[in-house]
Amino acid sequence: MNSKETIGSAGPDGLGTGKPPSADVLNSAVQAAQNLCLASEHFTQRLGEIEDQIEDACNIDAVRVMRFRLTEYLQQLRDQTLRAREKMAEALAKLREQLEIGQGVRSSKETPAAAVPDTLTGLEARGCAERALAAALDAGLHAYAVLFVVDRLHLINARYGYSTGDQILRVVCDHLASGVSPGDRLFRWTGPAFVALLERVESRAEVEQEINRIGATRLKVTVQIGNGSVSLPIPTLSLLVPLTDVKTFPDLARRMDAFIGEQARH
Repeated sequence: MNSKETIGSAGPDGLGTGKPPSADVLNSAVQAAQNLCLASEHFTQRLGEIEDQIEDACNIDAVRVMRFRLTEYLQQLRDQTLRAREKMAEALAKLREQLEIGQGVRSSKETPAAAVPDTLTGLEARGCAERALAAALDAGLHAYAVLFVVDRLHLINARYGYSTGDQILRVVCDHLASGVSPGDRLFRWTGPAFVALLERVESRAEVEQEINRIGATRLKVTVQIGNGSVSLPIPTLSLLVPLTDVKTFPDLARRMDAFIGEQARH
């Protein structure tokens, strides 16, 4: 048998035949890599600007401002890098899964690694959210994707520590889980964000009212600082996207990630 026959042989289901991974999986991997590069480029430029300003600073107040900005940008860099690494890991896991299925190493019925729950909240993780949203789009469901973002979580992490940030995420998770309907699906998206998939026949205005009611609750956590304590409010932002407004899942994912990135820059 020559090499062309080996590569070209294929069964009706395309499994165990060397069939290449789908374009969507490869696109996801490429997009994750691009996001990582863009994040690096963005923050390299910002840190360069701060470096120039530090050199020009001539008083203590100016140095303090530069120190605060540097801390803030470094925290944003960490958060965005972690998100990009998570997306890259998930994209590569999907790619590896399809390659193993194509090589006959894994059955297509096995549970993918991305189905492992989020360790902090216990919710289904981003990989599950991506598959659910993509399936809803493919099925043409009258549904909505709702992104919930904990505002300025990176600043809270920087000032009070990551254990406080984790505590806040758990409080928000419990609140969202109790606020959505039993038939809705809630996922941990990435970093400070959660996403809910809502199947609704109601209008966008009615769904917006429902989401506003969830967001109207004033959440807070109490943090111990030395011998005292401080009560921290937990503001959340939301983005409602009717699935009828987007054509493909990558378009939806880019829209939600751009919203998260925009909030992180504020």
